[in-house]
Amino acid sequence: MSIIHNRQIKATLEKTFDGLIDLSDCEGRSENDVQNAFLSRSLVALSIKILADSSTEDASKAVTDGYGDNGIDGIYYNRNERILYLVQAKWKQDGNGSIDLGDALKYLEGFKDLLNLNRNKFNEKIKSMFSMIEEALDDAGTRFMLVIVYSGKQDLSDDIRSRFNERLGELNDPTEVVKLRVLRQSNLYNYIVQGMQGQPIDIDLALFDWGQCQEPFQAYYGRVSALDVAEWWNNHYPHLFDPNIRMFLGETDVNETLIDTLKSEPEKFWYFNNGITALSSSIEKKSIGGSSRSNGYFACKDFRIVNGAQTAGAVASAVNRFPEIVASAYVPIRVISLKDSPDSFDRSVTKYNNTQNRIDRRDFVALDPEQERIRTELQLDDIGYTFKSGDTVVGYQESCDLAEATIARACFLSESYLSVQAKAAIGRLWDDIEKAPYKKIFNPSVSGPELWKLIQVLRIIEGTLAQFQSLEGKERLLSVHGNRFLSHLIFQILKDELAKQDTYLSDEFRESVKVTTVEVYEKVLEIIGDRYPNSYLASLFKNQSKCQDVKDAFFSEEEVVYLV
Repeated sequence: MSIIHNRQIKATLEKTFDGLIDLSDCEGRSENDVQNAFLSRSLVALSIKILADSSTEDASKAVTDGYGDNGIDGIYYNRNERILYLVQAKWKQDGNGSIDLGDALKYLEGFKDLLNLNRNKFNEKIKSMFSMIEEALDDAGTRFMLVIVYSGKQDLSDDIRSRFNERLGELNDPTEVVKLRVLRQSNLYNYIVQGMQGQPIDIDLALFDWGQCQEPFQAYYGRVSALDVAEWWNNHYPHLFDPNIRMFLGETDVNETLIDTLKSEPEKFWYFNNGITALSSSIEKKSIGGSSRSNGYFACKDFRIVNGAQTAGAVASAVNRFPEIVASAYVPIRVISLKDSPDSFDRSVTKYNNTQNRIDRRDFVALDPEQERIRTELQLDDIGYTFKSGDTVVGYQESCDLAEATIARACFLSESYLSVQAKAAIGRLWDDIEKAPYKKIFNPSVSGPELWKLIQVLRIIEGTLAQFQSLEGKERLLSVHGNRFLSHLIFQILKDELAKQDTYLSDEFRESVKVTTVEVYEKVLEIIGDRYPNSYLASLFKNQSKCQDVKDAFFSEEEVVYLV
């Protein structure tokens, strides 16, 4: 059936992307070559339209295929979800095969060049996107979706899979930032038949310990297996969340906590999580399971999630990493039927489920009396300090806040893992105000004036590193992603001299901070070039063991002399 499926896929590509795909570089080529170029490039656009839920026009503009593309046929950045899509596509006329090893290796090499911002390795189409690419790479929260799309029916070979797994394993240490998505003939055909035609998502819901509400509108609630939630995600993302105000935001502090709970205490996830709210045009209970409330099975028509995208995304990510552990986890869920409801009811449910105030980790810091003491001490030096959400300072000579204070202290302390955590997910440092790491950072020994000195040094370091952000490649990325780790090293070098300073730093010491910052930057750049030449720096500086290795190498270089 592959030839028939291919013919239908081809017809959809021609209907959808005719006149939108740039073929200006194909002038003078044979008609068959031009058609193959159009179909391959249309596959790029289709994959972006499917996975990123972009418009047809935007997906078409994302095509970069052509001479000098370095194996990357399409680039699209979804700013809302902070995902950079990188596509390689191959049109298989006979509907057989996949991509070959040479193309896969070229694509992986192009990905490495992109991560290192090696602009000169790419054609003009990709160069014209570099401001967007730099924006994505500058954001430590950006994730990458490697997309292989082809019209053949075979899966990737084991050799190609192993090459991708090896590269992803390097980049996804310590956290997952890169995923591989393969779309072959069967996937494309299913998307065309279902997704492109806007057909509703129908699911059979297995609900445990369930209850119901019949008035004024029908709804069911209970708990659902985390494995089922992951299956919904894998089969129907992003269309499952079309009405949702927010899509999955990636590895935020909150989402990482969800994943940690699923890994360490999966049986408690149901108790700790707010769960999912979904809408369905109709819900029918099936006879299987009988009248027992311990488990029930429901046919849900036009099912979509309106609140809980972060929960569902975190569950899917956890299942992908450690499925056997997550198998014991359950997720709270309620499904509301829209049958016999007013026309605007679905929009109201979506609105009010997504406009509730939530408590962040940092809000619990307000319960720590040490914070109020620090604020009082800083006020004596005419320095305003805010540690409560929504608080403002007015009328002070200087000011700072909890986040800046936390970063400064984390970088100042001798343990490198604190500065790494400040970069990876600062919220983890506020997890529990009764124990470490919070108690290491804020405790009775921390005075307001000493804290202000650290904050001044941190600001000088940040200002000095800003000069390197106009550079390209790893020189730029080090200044962006390595800022906390570099600050940690600088604090260790200047710690003794800093202790001699008054509340407001002297001009001489400020200059020494600037000089030391440049020296440390240059030495760390040399070390990572030797030890981690292929690492994505946003991941490297979230990896505690690698950062400790760089720190050990840095301080073993006895010939380096720092001006203080």
